[in-house]
Amino acid sequence: MPEPSDSAPPVKEFVAPLTHSYRGAVTAADAYRAIRGALRLERGTLRLGNRFVPIDRYREIAFVALGNAAPSLALGAWEALGERLTQGIIAGASPPPGHVPFRSWELPLGLPGGPAGLTTSQAVEELAGELGEKDLLLLLLSPGALSGLARPPAGFSGPEWRRFLSATLEAGAGGAEVALLNRTLATGPTGGRLSEKGRPGEVETLLLDRGDGAALVGGGPTVPVKPEERAIARGVLERLGHLVEVPAGLLHALAPSPTEPPARKRTAGRPVLITGPGEALEGASDSLVDRRWVCRLAAITLTEPPEAAAERLAERAEEILAELGGVPGRSHRRGEGPAGLAVFAGATLGLPEGVDERAAVDRFLKAAHANLRRRHDAVAIFPTSGALTDGGRGAGGFVEAGPTAEPLHPFAMRSGLTDVGLVAVLLARPGP
Repeated sequence: MPEPSDSAPPVKEFVAPLTHSYRGAVTAADAYRAIRGALRLERGTLRLGNRFVPIDRYREIAFVALGNAAPSLALGAWEALGERLTQGIIAGASPPPGHVPFRSWELPLGLPGGPAGLTTSQAVEELAGELGEKDLLLLLLSPGALSGLARPPAGFSGPEWRRFLSATLEAGAGGAEVALLNRTLATGPTGGRLSEKGRPGEVETLLLDRGDGAALVGGGPTVPVKPEERAIARGVLERLGHLVEVPAGLLHALAPSPTEPPARKRTAGRPVLITGPGEALEGASDSLVDRRWVCRLAAITLTEPPEAAAERLAERAEEILAELGGVPGRSHRRGEGPAGLAVFAGATLGLPEGVDERAAVDRFLKAAHANLRRRHDAVAIFPTSGALTDGGRGAGGFVEAGPTAEPLHPFAMRSGLTDVGLVAVLLARPGP
């Protein structure tokens, strides 16, 4: 890495473009705006994601909003349907607006198995079980919903299940693999079981994805587990040496075709993705294109752990610079030509949905700092779930080439707006 130089741009040169990029990302992927586009009532016709149905088809409409974006999802549903909504549950890391008249409580960050998550899971099943064949359940999911749906499998208490999942992470499992273990082993509404509870009615799932896939958000409560998923989950436990910790009576759940009691199915369509990392990356990029930056995509989602993700972002930036023949604008006089190159990527950093990202963000920034190649480079990463500098999710930040690896500027937003994962950006500015 080069030594610091008097010719390096001051920190303030990076603040404006990164702030614009951040705002562009969270605006484009805003959960409230997404749910209002996917849920509309006009002249007696109800839009439900990708389909349209007569509103009179339903005797009762209930909803469940879970995860980090639950307040935005609940507000959007209430403003779209108003008094048509007869029941509702809202559980997330931040409270909904006070005028949304439904039950709500905090669903703290963390892995499944916590007290609030167990309460939420049981409440969701009870609500679903009360609905009849002429009723509709709107399932509004965002990252963080998993802890409010997955209950421990037989043979595990809540704390034991959390410790088991934590141990799999420490042993090298990825966040998506932890979600898959919950889909295949946990009880509660995960793994398609919500569509099998109670009397037959309709379930419509509208969700935010952070890059792991729609079936893994919340453990896929309306998506039945496929035989190949069971095989993958078993392989994860075998690879980590944790299969021996699974009670013998639970191993049948990892068989290709487990023996399960027949269940009466509730009608459930395929989950509809209403926003995700693609929208955030497009918004972040557009905000800098308007400010004369050349923008390129490194990856929709970096699922690797922090250090590997930082290295991959740096490698992709070098490949793109080689294709461009150098940093755009370097050969132009000051004030003319592009402002530089911005390389974007979504990221999960190998974490399960709904856990605290602060430590992983710090690790990413330190690794990114070590990978900076030029005096005029900087790297930033920010969580779209909301970065509160005090007592919240933890702020994102950026580092520039130089002697320090500490974040130089926090990016703060109100939590609960959305959550489509982390957005990382490498900025390469032209030299003097």
